[in-house]
Amino acid sequence: MKLSIYILFATTLATGGTCAAQCSQPWQGARSVLEIYTSPVRHKVTLGSPVLLKVSMTNISRHDVSVWLEKGGGESQYEVEVRGQSKVLPADTEYGRKRNGHVHLETLNLKDLIGSGACTPLRRGKTIIYELNVSKLYDLSAHGKYYIRLQRADPESAAMIKSNTVRVTVTP
Repeated sequence: MKLSIYILFATTLATGGTCAAQCSQPWQGARSVLEIYTSPVRHKVTLGSPVLLKVSMTNISRHDVSVWLEKGGGESQYEVEVRGQSKVLPADTEYGRKRNGHVHLETLNLKDLIGSGACTPLRRGKTIIYELNVSKLYDLSAHGKYYIRLQRADPESAAMIKSNTVRVTVTP
């Protein structure tokens, strides 16, 4: 029984906190109501400096929607995909391993899996803006170009909404 609970939590964590909870019941044939746009705070970052993104989530529908927002910063709201120049995913940080679900079952601690959030109304045409620290999730200690894209589940269509891809250069 205990192992099945861990597997359930690991599966929930691996799909990302943004996919774990919905405020409304998605329905088949529904159109996506969210749009995600991201831009780097700085296109060039010195090695060891945080890689920060400005992320905008906009309600593009003609009605108000209810969006699940996790407690915490921008890192808690989106699944973050980072690729280096050779299209390889950089290593997770310790925090990133837990957040991204890349942990072995025997190392799981239930305290690490329990999140908290709330349904938040997002009026039509309105935007929620976050700053997201990518280097909190991934080890970006090698210089080079990194390509970053975010995604999260749409509250009405349940489709994964993807942001634009941005490039950040880490310099020595």
